Amino acid sequence: MTANQLPPGSNGLPILGETLSFVFDNNYIAKRYQQHGAIFRTNLIGKPTIVMVGPEAAEFVLSTHIEHFSWRQGWPNNFKELLGESLFLMDGEEHRQKRRLIMPAMHGPALADYFATMEQITQNYLNKWVTKHEFAWFEEFKQVTFDIASELLLGTKTGTDSTRLSQLLTTLTDGLITINPLKLPFTPMDAGDF
Repeated sequence: MTANQLPPGSNGLPILGETLSFVFDNNYIAKRYQQHGAIFRTNLIGKPTIVMVGPEAAEFVLSTHIEHFSWRQGWPNNFKELLGESLFLMDGEEHRQKRRLIMPAMHGPALADYFATMEQITQNYLNKWVTKHEFAWFEEFKQVTFDIASELLLGTKTGTDSTRLSQLLTTLTDGLITINPLKLPFTPMDAGDF
């Protein structure tokens, strides 16, 4: 692609690009969308990036022109290292085949079978919340959601196993969303954390 074929946008500073604006400005995408339209270019963490915003862009990327995009190449290296050969990092026919294998567990009759478990776990949390009177909603909602998913998908029961898995998931997601994916002591990517 030549320079005149690139969408409008800015490369920002050398190496950093527009990373600081992206990280610290909650309206970064909205501002660039207003300025450049639904498709614009930028540079994030030293990588030239094309951003596509809106339902048409989502359909273009995820459906009508999916063969022109790579899940694997779109994720930073820390995702590849932490997630290995998972569905998130597969492309083409391999991705479609693996996705077809897991879809029955996420649709139709399978969902109806999940309601009793979801209701029981939610009721247990409601009972706990009534006696607590005060608690942090975000942390409790995060834990109830995790407990439901972990029991339905992994077969674990609420308690020690679920709490440990939740802590491991938090460590993993901290490593996935770190802005500096270097394995330095005291960073989320520190090998001692995994």
